[in-house]
Amino acid sequence: MKLQKTTTNSTMCAIIFPMILLGLLAGCAGPKIADDLLVKVDVLDAPIVDSGYIINSEIDPKINNHERIDSSVKASLVIALKKANIFSGNSSRGTYMINANVEVASQATMSFGSFEGKLQVKYTVYDENKNKVLEKTIYTEAGSDEWFFSGAKRHSRARAVNTAKNVLEFTEYLKNNL
Repeated sequence: MKLQKTTTNSTMCAIIFPMILLGLLAGCAGPKIADDLLVKVDVLDAPIVDSGYIINSEIDPKINNHERIDSSVKASLVIALKKANIFSGNSSRGTYMINANVEVASQATMSFGSFEGKLQVKYTVYDENKNKVLEKTIYTEAGSDEWFFSGAKRHSRARAVNTAKNVLEFTEYLKNNL
Protein backbone atom coordinates (compact mmCIF):
# COMPACT_ATOMS: atom_id res chain seq x y z
CA MET A 1 0.00 0.00 0.00
CA LYS A 2 2.85 2.34 0.84
CA LEU A 3 4.54 1.71 -2.53
CA GLN A 4 1.33 2.52 -4.38
CA LYS A 5 0.91 5.80 -2.45
CA THR A 6 4.51 6.87 -3.25
CA THR A 7 4.04 6.07 -6.93
CA THR A 8 0.80 8.07 -7.02
CA ASN A 9 2.51 11.08 -5.40
CA SER A 10 5.42 10.86 -7.86
CA THR A 11 3.02 10.68 -10.79
CA MET A 12 1.05 13.65 -9.49
CA CYS A 13 4.25 15.68 -9.11
CA ALA A 14 5.39 14.66 -12.60
CA ILE A 15 2.11 16.00 -14.01
CA ILE A 16 1.59 19.08 -11.84
CA PHE A 17 5.14 20.48 -11.98
CA PRO A 18 5.28 20.84 -15.80
CA MET A 19 1.78 22.36 -15.80
CA ILE A 20 2.83 24.99 -13.25
CA LEU A 21 6.02 25.69 -15.17
CA LEU A 22 4.09 26.03 -18.43
CA GLY A 23 1.61 28.37 -16.75
CA LEU A 24 4.42 30.56 -15.46
CA LEU A 25 6.11 30.74 -18.85
CA ALA A 26 2.86 31.43 -20.69
CA GLY A 27 2.07 34.15 -18.19
CA CYS A 28 5.32 35.87 -19.10
CA ALA A 29 4.04 36.92 -22.51
CA GLY A 30 3.98 40.67 -22.94
CA PRO A 31 1.06 42.89 -23.90
CA LYS A 32 -0.57 42.38 -27.28
CA ILE A 33 -0.76 46.12 -27.97
CA ALA A 34 2.20 48.50 -28.20
CA ASP A 35 0.37 51.54 -26.84
CA ASP A 36 3.73 53.19 -26.14
CA LEU A 37 4.23 53.36 -29.92
CA LEU A 38 0.63 54.14 -30.84
CA VAL A 39 0.52 57.34 -28.79
CA LYS A 40 3.37 58.75 -30.90
CA VAL A 41 0.92 59.49 -33.73
CA ASP A 42 0.83 63.11 -34.94
CA VAL A 43 -2.16 64.86 -33.39
CA LEU A 44 -4.29 67.18 -35.52
CA ASP A 45 -5.35 70.54 -34.09
CA ALA A 46 -8.92 70.00 -35.29
CA PRO A 47 -10.71 66.89 -36.59
CA ILE A 48 -10.88 66.40 -40.37
CA VAL A 49 -14.28 64.70 -40.15
CA ASP A 50 -17.13 65.93 -37.95
CA SER A 51 -18.49 62.43 -37.36
CA GLY A 52 -18.10 59.40 -35.21
CA TYR A 53 -16.63 56.11 -36.38
CA ILE A 54 -17.01 52.38 -35.93
CA ILE A 55 -14.18 49.90 -36.40
CA ASN A 56 -14.72 46.35 -37.61
CA SER A 57 -11.87 43.89 -37.86
CA GLU A 58 -11.71 40.40 -39.24
CA ILE A 59 -9.05 37.95 -40.28
CA ASP A 60 -8.69 35.57 -43.17
CA PRO A 61 -10.01 32.22 -41.87
CA LYS A 62 -6.90 30.46 -43.23
CA ILE A 63 -4.75 32.35 -40.71
CA ASN A 64 -4.26 30.85 -37.26
CA ASN A 65 -5.83 33.43 -34.96
CA HIS A 66 -5.15 31.97 -31.52
CA GLU A 67 -3.35 35.24 -30.66
CA ARG A 68 -6.48 37.26 -31.56
CA ILE A 69 -4.61 39.34 -34.14
CA ASP A 70 -7.82 40.89 -35.44
CA SER A 71 -8.68 42.10 -31.94
CA SER A 72 -5.19 43.57 -31.53
CA VAL A 73 -5.53 45.46 -34.82
CA LYS A 74 -8.91 46.82 -33.74
CA ALA A 75 -7.69 47.85 -30.27
CA SER A 76 -4.61 49.49 -31.80
CA LEU A 77 -6.80 51.40 -34.27
CA VAL A 78 -8.98 52.65 -31.42
CA ILE A 79 -5.94 54.08 -29.61
CA ALA A 80 -4.31 55.61 -32.72
CA LEU A 81 -7.49 57.18 -34.12
CA LYS A 82 -8.51 58.64 -30.78
CA LYS A 83 -5.06 60.15 -30.29
CA ALA A 84 -4.77 61.42 -33.90
CA ASN A 85 -8.03 63.44 -33.61
CA ILE A 86 -9.14 62.62 -37.18
CA PHE A 87 -12.79 62.17 -36.24
CA SER A 88 -14.74 64.47 -33.92
CA GLY A 89 -16.63 61.59 -32.33
CA ASN A 90 -19.91 63.40 -32.99
CA SER A 91 -22.13 60.43 -33.92
CA SER A 92 -25.18 62.68 -34.35
CA ARG A 93 -23.57 63.85 -37.61
CA GLY A 94 -23.28 60.28 -38.85
CA THR A 95 -20.83 57.46 -38.40
CA TYR A 96 -17.96 56.43 -40.61
CA MET A 97 -17.16 52.73 -40.77
CA ILE A 98 -13.60 51.45 -40.92
CA ASN A 99 -13.09 47.82 -41.87
CA ALA A 100 -9.70 46.27 -41.16
CA ASN A 101 -9.29 42.90 -42.86
CA VAL A 102 -6.13 41.03 -41.87
CA GLU A 103 -4.93 39.24 -45.01
CA VAL A 104 -1.41 38.17 -43.98
CA ALA A 105 -0.10 37.56 -40.48
CA SER A 106 3.00 35.45 -40.09
CA GLN A 107 5.83 35.43 -37.63
CA ALA A 108 8.91 33.37 -36.92
CA THR A 109 8.08 30.55 -34.51
CA MET A 110 11.58 30.52 -33.06
CA SER A 111 14.12 33.27 -32.81
CA PHE A 112 17.13 34.28 -30.76
CA GLY A 113 16.52 37.79 -32.04
CA SER A 114 13.46 39.91 -32.67
CA PHE A 115 10.88 37.44 -34.10
CA GLU A 116 10.48 39.29 -37.42
CA GLY A 117 6.95 39.03 -38.76
CA LYS A 118 4.75 40.11 -41.66
CA LEU A 119 1.36 41.80 -41.45
CA GLN A 120 -0.91 42.89 -44.28
CA VAL A 121 -4.19 44.63 -43.56
CA LYS A 122 -6.72 45.88 -46.09
CA TYR A 123 -8.43 48.98 -44.72
CA THR A 124 -11.72 50.15 -46.22
CA VAL A 125 -13.44 53.35 -45.05
CA TYR A 126 -17.10 54.13 -45.66
CA ASP A 127 -18.77 57.48 -45.01
CA GLU A 128 -22.03 58.01 -43.13
CA ASN A 129 -23.97 57.24 -46.36
CA LYS A 130 -22.16 53.88 -46.76
CA ASN A 131 -20.13 55.15 -49.74
CA LYS A 132 -16.61 53.77 -50.02
CA VAL A 133 -14.30 56.76 -49.59
CA LEU A 134 -10.96 55.05 -49.16
CA GLU A 135 -9.36 51.66 -49.57
CA LYS A 136 -5.73 50.93 -48.77
CA THR A 137 -3.75 47.75 -48.21
CA ILE A 138 -0.75 48.17 -45.95
CA TYR A 139 2.03 45.60 -45.66
CA THR A 140 4.58 45.84 -42.86
CA GLU A 141 7.46 43.77 -41.56
CA ALA A 142 8.75 44.29 -38.06
CA GLY A 143 10.10 42.55 -35.01
CA SER A 144 10.52 43.29 -31.35
CA ASP A 145 12.11 46.63 -30.53
CA GLU A 146 13.08 45.41 -27.06
CA TRP A 147 15.03 42.39 -25.92
CA PHE A 148 13.58 40.08 -23.28
CA PHE A 149 15.08 36.89 -21.94
CA SER A 150 11.70 35.22 -22.36
CA GLY A 151 11.02 34.23 -25.94
CA ALA A 152 7.28 34.52 -25.27
CA LYS A 153 7.68 38.20 -24.34
CA ARG A 154 9.81 38.94 -27.40
CA HIS A 155 7.28 37.13 -29.60
CA SER A 156 4.34 39.09 -28.18
CA ARG A 157 6.21 42.39 -28.38
CA ALA A 158 7.17 41.67 -32.01
CA ARG A 159 3.53 41.08 -32.93
CA ALA A 160 2.48 44.27 -31.08
CA VAL A 161 5.22 46.36 -32.75
CA ASN A 162 4.25 45.12 -36.22
CA THR A 163 0.57 45.82 -35.55
CA ALA A 164 1.40 49.33 -34.29
CA LYS A 165 3.59 50.01 -37.33
CA ASN A 166 0.78 48.93 -39.68
CA VAL A 167 -1.90 50.93 -37.87
CA LEU A 168 0.28 54.06 -37.68
CA GLU A 169 0.92 53.89 -41.44
CA PHE A 170 -2.83 53.63 -42.03
CA THR A 171 -3.57 56.50 -39.65
CA GLU A 172 -1.06 58.71 -41.48
CA TYR A 173 -2.55 57.70 -44.85
CA LEU A 174 -6.05 58.43 -43.55
CA LYS A 175 -5.04 61.92 -42.38
CA ASN A 176 -3.52 62.76 -45.76
CA ASN A 177 -6.24 61.25 -47.99
CA LEU A 178 -9.57 61.68 -46.25
